[in-house]
Amino acid sequence: MMLDADLNLDQGKFSLAARFSAPDGITALFGPSGAGKSSLLAALAGLKAGSGRIALNGKSVESLGPHQRGFGLVFQDARLFPHLTVGGNLAYAHRRAPPRFAIAEVAEFFDIANLLDRPVGNLSGGEKGRVALARALVAAPDFLLLDEPFAALDGARRRAFLQVLRMAHHKYKIPMLVVTHNIDEAAALASHLIALDEGKVVAEGAFADVSRQPQFQALLDRRDIGAVLPAAALRGARDESVAGYWLRADHVLLAARRPEAISARNILEGRITALTREEDGSVLVELKTASAPLLARVTAEAAQELALAQEKTAWAVIKAHAV
Repeated sequence: MMLDADLNLDQGKFSLAARFSAPDGITALFGPSGAGKSSLLAALAGLKAGSGRIALNGKSVESLGPHQRGFGLVFQDARLFPHLTVGGNLAYAHRRAPPRFAIAEVAEFFDIANLLDRPVGNLSGGEKGRVALARALVAAPDFLLLDEPFAALDGARRRAFLQVLRMAHHKYKIPMLVVTHNIDEAAALASHLIALDEGKVVAEGAFADVSRQPQFQALLDRRDIGAVLPAAALRGARDESVAGYWLRADHVLLAARRPEAISARNILEGRITALTREEDGSVLVELKTASAPLLARVTAEAAQELALAQEKTAWAVIKAHAV
């Protein structure tokens, strides 16, 4: 399933003009607050009137009503029907859909089977998220759109819901477009990345490639600048099932010789491919390793003492808790 869009939307002084493709898999729609991410999802789903083309597997759907387009939309605040129970919410969506997924099966998968008779007002934030996702799924969409689905969740519940999304995609094979401004969430979920800024797509493509582009790194807070590392490349990572871990440059130590007798479990040998002096005098070092390119931030003094230079071999030292 492929989503292709070329959309224009005017909202007062804000204009959205976004052209992109989202393939099978999980795509992160990333950008700062106010970039137009939620507006873009609403326009795709037909909840905001824009112009242009929206196609699923080559079939144009922009002229269809919201319930005919084939999108399932999960809002940031869940937006469950307050007058219905959990089961009532699922049944409402199921009645409007082709017989593709059984309510009982989906409820069991999302661990909400014991909540079906409960009023939705009595649910926790994590439970509301799972119910909203289950409701979207039983509607049998061709493509799921999720708008900041982790916003109301704390750290542990956020990690749990990340895992639920990955498992749901693996089991039900439904592609997802997930809005987030959190780089850790994007790296953990997505294989494809769309970067949005001021209503424009500034980069898109495979996550590992786009996340290294200057126009994407420019969207990050300085403290978040880094690179994505495959989970399989890290010993002691919290969850090896994630797509990847975002490794911040400030969390990577560099050594000019291979370290010995050290507690860190992850030591990656690489070749220095670039050194960039930052405004505060720090040096951003790009290191090409067998697993992935990494970024490390060191002081100018450290760069000089270690004699860091292009093409020189260096070792990246990473603590597992840094991810």
